[in-house]
Amino acid sequence: MILRLGSGDAAQKGCGSKAALLDRAARAGLPVPPGVIVLDEAWRSAVERGLVRVERLTDRRPVSVPDPSLLVHLIGLPPFKGPLAVRSAFSAEDGAIDSLAGVFVSGLFVDGRRPAALAAGLAGVWASAFRRPRGFRRDLILQEMVHARRAGVAFTEREYEDDLVNMADGTAEGLVGGELAGEQLLLPKRRGAEGPTVADPIGARLQILLRDVRRVFDEADWDVEWADDGERVWLVQVRPVTRPTLRNEQFTSAGHREMLPDPPSRLMTSLIASCAPRLFDALRRFDRGLPAGRPLVEVFRGRPFLNLSLLTETMRRWGLPSKLVTDSIGGAADRDFGAQPLRLLRQAPLLARLAAAQLRSVSSAAAAERRIEEHTASPPAGLADTIEDLRWLYSTLVAEMLSLAAAMSGPLALLRRAGVLAGLASRWRSAGTEFREDLAALRALAAGQPALLESLQRGTLPDDGVFRVEFEGWLERHGHRGLYEGDIACPRYREEPESLLRGLAAPAEEPPAPPLTSRRAGLLRPVAWQAERTLLARERLRSAALRGFERLRGALLARARTLAARGVLPSVEALFHLDLDELRRLDEGFRPDAAFWRARAAENDSARAYEFPDVFHRLDDIESFRAGPPGEAAPARLRGIGLTTGQVRGRAWVLTDPSVELPPGQVASETILVARAVDAAWVPTFSRVAGVAVEVGGDLSHGSITLREMGLPAVTNVRGATRALRTGDSLILRADEGTVERVEPDS
Repeated sequence: MILRLGSGDAAQKGCGSKAALLDRAARAGLPVPPGVIVLDEAWRSAVERGLVRVERLTDRRPVSVPDPSLLVHLIGLPPFKGPLAVRSAFSAEDGAIDSLAGVFVSGLFVDGRRPAALAAGLAGVWASAFRRPRGFRRDLILQEMVHARRAGVAFTEREYEDDLVNMADGTAEGLVGGELAGEQLLLPKRRGAEGPTVADPIGARLQILLRDVRRVFDEADWDVEWADDGERVWLVQVRPVTRPTLRNEQFTSAGHREMLPDPPSRLMTSLIASCAPRLFDALRRFDRGLPAGRPLVEVFRGRPFLNLSLLTETMRRWGLPSKLVTDSIGGAADRDFGAQPLRLLRQAPLLARLAAAQLRSVSSAAAAERRIEEHTASPPAGLADTIEDLRWLYSTLVAEMLSLAAAMSGPLALLRRAGVLAGLASRWRSAGTEFREDLAALRALAAGQPALLESLQRGTLPDDGVFRVEFEGWLERHGHRGLYEGDIACPRYREEPESLLRGLAAPAEEPPAPPLTSRRAGLLRPVAWQAERTLLARERLRSAALRGFERLRGALLARARTLAARGVLPSVEALFHLDLDELRRLDEGFRPDAAFWRARAAENDSARAYEFPDVFHRLDDIESFRAGPPGEAAPARLRGIGLTTGQVRGRAWVLTDPSVELPPGQVASETILVARAVDAAWVPTFSRVAGVAVEVGGDLSHGSITLREMGLPAVTNVRGATRALRTGDSLILRADEGTVERVEPDS
């Protein structure tokens, strides 16, 4: 009726995931505390023989043991020397979809030498099985207690290069039960024979344990409970992660800030967001182990941002310095990681394929230019076709730009460190160089001619034949460019040349003399050749893509004029205030009314009120980036740890105990639960609300796991929530930012 942990027989005997995984871990030599599995047969036999009685399920203790000694003898438990942990290992637990974390109880510090204490511990865990409908095995796990100095939970997930660890002093019961927030840290993954990357002894031991968990159970997503006794870290439990954690990733405006207004048009932001899932595919073609569920671009308050954490973690995965990313696109990462020789060696075949692709990146970009020309040569038939052409064009551009950026990042870094980059780059002639030089020629043509300068200062084209011919030639070459040219909503110089003409009236500036080249630059000529060819190819590709965007913008404008003339749109420009789905619906009969446009204008005004830094974190207080009007009272905004994504606006429901009776006048779809702590007993309450804010708890506690599994917008560790908020308060809960804000009620 029992199995020794580590026998390797648990799965064959039909045990559920919890017992089978721990048995497999012990069998593989992982540091699992000694113990046994009490099989379901022991429960059934004890009930049949009357050694365990099932009382009324409404009783506080629905399972009783008349003779503890007989029960212990029947099961055949070995003698134990010290305190035990008695844990459920029911087959209903720790599945791939639901973990049922915290639903069933555990008994800690059970005196294994006393039959009465041991029987009471078994009965207490068995009794908790009645919290769920019958039909599953009731196996138990008995283990020697670890005298833990520190304990906690860790999530090791294949999508991330860091393991997420939550720890507290002593045992982790308060942590997993949601009573403690604990201390959280990111632990870089160790692979193979790599050495420790942290100085803390517990962190170093954890790195080894989590590495070995991945070795035994494969590179999947695992939730690991552990305890450290000061000399060794023990594996207490391992189960599949049923819902991914929400990490405090770092984002940057690099790559967008120079080409887009702040904020961009709704249409452009929607376009970028729709392409985000496929933008990372250019790198995933070489390494299928790269994250598939983390988009390269995410949107915050109407603005697209690059996931800087994703890019730097890619470098770390390959053993390359993370500064290759920040040096290339800008921004500053939280942590800089240098080259990792062992990973470089292990990834040598992959890096060789990447290097070969980088050598081909210039020819690939040239082929993309030709495809762009062919693909955008003819105007699309309707809005749906225009949208698909825009998505194809943007995705093609970003994929090729990423490839070119990878090809030039290493050479540029070498030239920069050698101190010769500025001198060499000043002699490279890109599409941008031609743009500036051709403008300088126009400015020189107008210099010293008062009549021309007066006309240019007004933003009008001078009535001068020579200047007009030259300007038309300039428009032919560069008219597809414009202010904030990366936004499809912004006019090109060909459409609105006024700002450009006014700029031509400014006095010409003498360009600085290029720095002298050095012998070192000559020695680095092969490196400079690769950097120059890829940089020039990138500029040519960007120019070709902007020509394509200009053509597609023309198709959108033509359709917008028709819709505005028919009264479907209040103006031609209103088209760019719609997102892609709304744009598609216009051809299906969608007719936005006046209320729609008022709400959209208010949303646009709100978005413009934010001033984002170049680099920020997902869980930063984004409302702090917004400057309210003078004299505006600061809203009550509380911060915590975001568990999921999503935003809910509704009214607070502050509870100290679970309930399913909503306050008078409130509806579930607009109710936000505010509670001090939660566990699985709150599941019925969760089903009655649209969002949850928890005052005390970590993001790896049982209650947090349950909320992630349910997919509710939820924030935990919102300190002071039950004191600051009252039932009926109007709230906005932003789960992905980890904030709860009290706002004025809707009128």
